[in-house]
Amino acid sequence: MTARAAWGLDEDMPHLQRALDEVGQPWAEVAWDDDSIDWSGYSLVVVRSTWDYYKHRDEFVTWVDRVSAVTSLMNPPDMLRWNIDKHYLLDASAHGLPIVPTTFIEPGDTEWTTALARLIDDGDVVVKPAVSAGSNDTERHSTTTTASEHVTSLLIAGRSVMLQPYLADVDHADETGLVYLAGEFSHAFAKGALLATSKDVAGGLFARERIEARSPSDPERQLGDDAVRWLTARFGTPLYARIDLLPTPAGPVIIELELTEPSLFLHTHVDAAANAARAIVSFSRR
Repeated sequence: MTARAAWGLDEDMPHLQRALDEVGQPWAEVAWDDDSIDWSGYSLVVVRSTWDYYKHRDEFVTWVDRVSAVTSLMNPPDMLRWNIDKHYLLDASAHGLPIVPTTFIEPGDTEWTTALARLIDDGDVVVKPAVSAGSNDTERHSTTTTASEHVTSLLIAGRSVMLQPYLADVDHADETGLVYLAGEFSHAFAKGALLATSKDVAGGLFARERIEARSPSDPERQLGDDAVRWLTARFGTPLYARIDLLPTPAGPVIIELELTEPSLFLHTHVDAAANAARAIVSFSRR
């Protein structure tokens, strides 16, 4: 399932469709924001490239509630509702999973300039909204002035804001994404440092990135496995999960738990699309 605004932009879709054909699984590509769809006519609805949901958060949550009432929705509705707001990182941290150090600023907060100044003293800072997708409205700043302007603009718009240190090891070691399908590790990929250069935004929806196949390190794999076990215990087994990690001198840390509409980069591993198709078939039979 995609969005009307993202139609044709999801590079995973052709790989997945071919793999579903190969296992004899009927499928239809539809858009979440197409009001003509009768969702009860599907035995399983798989959320994929709904990349504009953050612009229509309330409508998307209403859609999640409506669809999950008439058919099986994956990922599960409780997981989706939780994952669309990156305050979930606080839950992950409280559970003991290492995350990128994050300070949240809420609309109406006034005591945030000290935290920002402290971060800038130590290096560049990343400012992003708590509800977003595709790196939209996410920027790296090296001065208090530009970072403050960015924070203020998001707060004026009524959006919660995240402050994070820019972890510069990513510039030479890349970000690592680990993909799990039906709760099992499928494949991994390396993602170039997005904020090291100017962004190339596709269709106003997501920033294009350099993606390459990668074999995760043992600590990366361990952290990914720990995260998926925790998610499964809390919500049930996710059909798909992407655990995004950044390198640090002390080991990998979680930058995002992608459970709503992540690209799975199925082209990076020979078995990835088949793994995804098998996972969908297994969930459709539950």
